[in-house]
Order: sequence, then structure tokens, then C-alpha cells
Amino acid sequence: MALARKLALKGAELREVDARDARWLGAAAVRLHADAQTREALADTLANDGLLDLNDVTRADEVAMTSDGSFVLALPVDEKVHWWELPREHTEMDVLDEDVLDRKGSEVDKMAMSADGATVLTAEHYEGLTVWDLDDRAHPRKTAFLSRAEFFDEIALSGDGTTALVAYEDLDGVVIAEVWDFRRRSHPARRSTLKVASDYLYGMAISADGKTAAAARDKGALVWDLTDPAHPVELHANDQGEESVALSPDGRRAVFGTGNGADVWDLSDRTKPVRVATMGGDFHDVFAVAMARKGELALTADYDGRAVLWDLSEPSRPVRLAGLKTGGRAVHAVALSDDGRTAVMGSPWGGPRIWDLSGVDRDPLGSFCRDGGAIPGEFWERYTDGQGSAYADGDGDFQLCDGVLAR
Repeated sequence: MALARKLALKGAELREVDARDARWLGAAAVRLHADAQTREALADTLANDGLLDLNDVTRADEVAMTSDGSFVLALPVDEKVHWWELPREHTEMDVLDEDVLDRKGSEVDKMAMSADGATVLTAEHYEGLTVWDLDDRAHPRKTAFLSRAEFFDEIALSGDGTTALVAYEDLDGVVIAEVWDFRRRSHPARRSTLKVASDYLYGMAISADGKTAAAARDKGALVWDLTDPAHPVELHANDQGEESVALSPDGRRAVFGTGNGADVWDLSDRTKPVRVATMGGDFHDVFAVAMARKGELALTADYDGRAVLWDLSEPSRPVRLAGLKTGGRAVHAVALSDDGRTAVMGSPWGGPRIWDLSGVDRDPLGSFCRDGGAIPGEFWERYTDGQGSAYADGDGDFQLCDGVLAR
């Protein structure tokens, strides 16, 4: 155990210096003594080995990503929307057009995107809403502009791109949420208007089919049934302050970020939502949450720059999969691809960061061992100071993935 803890600590120290050695030492620690500490250390090493910073953008207050993880948007508030096409293996990044979504003379404050990336909605405070057609990404088209004089709090777009929620403050300071039909992008239609009992909305989310919506507000969570968008039904409200929200594609599960962690809610019976678990720890103001794998994976990030990937296969018993290095800066936005292999984060104090998470799962050593591996004898002896010889094979190597440990 002592040797395992020593190697795990050394592996963590080497993450940004020598990724290969960090992986080897982390895997060796788990091989010697698998416990929560050694598993977490290896999982964090594997996760952060897939980190890449996107180029040319120095801040990202909001981010969005297509369901397949191939297309990313980032918004530095009061600027333009930037985009990237991502190769599947994330080996290189290129900005195709830094100001591709540019309504001349405007400054974008909020944005939302459909799951296929074909529809993007942008909001410019006190100016209006612009609907973009990105079927041909080489030639984005502005299909509609809704002139509005409001200050927009939040906007959200369903995965299928047909339903939008737009929240703003009216002249009396009342928060209003409007439900919009975007099935005809050139002629959006407002279906209904909701008054929200709140001083401020921190986030909104809509299920992929547009039938369920949720909002995080200073006075608690809200859940709506939008099956009939002309007559939304408020299903649930509480008075516990919420700071962010994400919905599973089917709208049956929600994660709400709070001041001290993130709560998992079961919305299977939307008339009686049930909080089934809290993902706590050292979190402080969870401003960003995202979900993937049909709600079985969640990413949470907070004001202090802590970010954790969670397995929600058993929603009442969340399992920490890995901690993602954010550079010690507040994270305001996160997104996950549907398969959970790709994550992107945005911070007001740094540009968007992207992770390839394909090597992260409940069994970090099994993930590492997909390619097999052994630590050469010279390396093994150097890092174990002679304590590792009892575990080496006849050639002095330490087999990470095969054989039976001997002592």
C-alpha cells in the first residue's frame, strides 16, 4: 500500500511534465493496491492526458457542442461566436472562421445550438435574437432576426432544434420566459409566455424532443411540461437556490448545480420530481453542468475551477470517474458529446478547453490496459528505489496488465 501511494503521488506530479511516465506510475499504483485514492489518481491522469486548448480565443463565457462531438462553438461575451471543426481523434484544431456568426455591428451575449449543429440561436442584449442556418457550415445563413429591446437572461434550444426558451426581464423587472417554435427557421413563432417567480435565472435546459424544460433560478428549480407549447404546465418548483441545470435527452433525469455541489433529480414522473442524490465534495458554486450517454454521465464545474466527471448509471449512487484540470479558473460553461468521449469547457479567464475522454471509465487500469503495457526494469527500479524488485518478472520488468503479482 505504501509503495502504491508513493507511485500514485509521483504519477500525479508528472502529469504535465511526462505524460507517459505519469500513466505508467498511476497504473502501477493501481496494480499494486487498488483503492479509491490510487484509482482516482490514475483516472485523473488518463483524463487530463486528453486535454487540448483551442487556439486563438482567450476567453469563453459560453460553449456548445454537437451531439457527435465534431463541432464546437465558443462565445466570449460581447463579441462574436467562434467555431471549430474537430477531427475525431482531436489531433489538431483549426479555426475555420473566427467571426463566422456575425450580424454586422452586433455583440453576442447568449447562444444556443441544436444537437446536429444545423440551427444556432444568438442573442444581443437590447437588440434581438438571430436565427442561423448552418446546414452548410461553409456558408452560414441568417434566416431570421427578432428585434427585441429586452435584456436577455438565458436562452435554450432543444436538441432537435424545434423549440426554444428565451428568458428576459421586462420593464417592471419581472423575469419572463417565452416558448418559441423554430420548425420553420425563417418564420419563428412564439407559442406562449411564462412569468417566472425569480429575480434572476442562472440557466435553462430543454429535452431533445422539446417536451420538458427546466430552469435554475435564485429561488430554486423549475420544471415545465412543454408537450403543448401553447399551454406550458409548471410541474415542479422548489425554493432551494440553483445555479445551473442540464437535462437528459429524454427529459427523465436532471442535474442541478448548487452552491455546494450538484443534485441528481429523477423526473420519470414529471408531476413528482424526486431528488435521488447529491454530488458533493469541495465544490463552491457549480455554475456549469452537462449530461451525456442518455443521462448516465455528468460533468460538473464550479467557480473555483474544480471539474469532475461522474458516472450516473445508478443515479442514486453517483461514482466519481475523474477530475479535469481547468487551470485554476472559474468555469462558466461545459458541454459533452452524446457518447461522453468529448468534453469542452469555457471560462471568462481562459479560452475553451477540450478533452478526449475515450480512455475514462469505471475501471481506470482496464482502460489503460487496452493497449497492454509493462514498465521496463530500469525505470521500475528508479522510481521504486529498490522496493519494486519483488514484483518484477525475470527480466526485471513490471507487468502492468498480465501475470500474477508476487512478493
